Amino acid sequence: MTTMLARIGEETLETLPEDLYIPPHALRVMLSEFEGPLDLLLWLIRRHKFDILDIPIAEVARQYEHYISLMQQLDIELAAEYLFMAAWLAEIKSRMLLPKPDLGELTSEDEEDPREALMARLLEYEGYRQAAQWLDSLQRAGRDVWPVQVAFELDEAPRPSLEMQALLQALGEIAQRQQWQKHHEVVQEPLALQDKLDMLLQTLPLHEPLPLQRILVPEEGRVGVLVTFMALLEMLRQGVLRLYQSAPFAEIQLERVA
Repeated sequence: MTTMLARIGEETLETLPEDLYIPPHALRVMLSEFEGPLDLLLWLIRRHKFDILDIPIAEVARQYEHYISLMQQLDIELAAEYLFMAAWLAEIKSRMLLPKPDLGELTSEDEEDPREALMARLLEYEGYRQAAQWLDSLQRAGRDVWPVQVAFELDEAPRPSLEMQALLQALGEIAQRQQWQKHHEVVQEPLALQDKLDMLLQTLPLHEPLPLQRILVPEEGRVGVLVTFMALLEMLRQGVLRLYQSAPFAEIQLERVA
């Protein structure tokens, strides 16, 4: 079943002319001799296929008023454009219906056919619309692409805890390995707990896990292991350090949190 796009007298129009562009939400008029988009009616007038004197301007104005009430929420610019067309049609028809003056009283304005201005305006109007249609057909990067925006929150996986017994066992194993390492007997200065605390606070990166073995200094011997252990306990008490294991018997990890 074909769809009627317009009616001209008794003839129905099922396809639009190739050189005519009808915008979305176009004003559609229903008259005794014509039914279809106002753009098509103006196109027919310009091609001298429809006499402007056959257009009931009052009926066009009534239908236009109803159209304006519908277009207020859709496209006010398009509605304003049709308002200009309807006003111009009314002016042209009123000038065509006025009695012709005598030849001696004719002025340059009277000699002009009022329809010529409409034809010129329609030519300009069609040129702009064809240019707009051509620009719309060009490729534009990202015109039909919309990025997906989904709000979600990342839940940080809780890290496993560490039993104090595991820490003591690990430090004991490290202290035992220190006995196996051969080193020169060097007289060293006594290790101070506060110095070790300051050193750990300066060297441990913030929020970056580090293996326990990395903070032990072999040259410090068993005394260094003991002082380091006491410093770690003090940092745990102050809440600036976290200790954890990823699995039983896994290497102990340290993380400075403050």
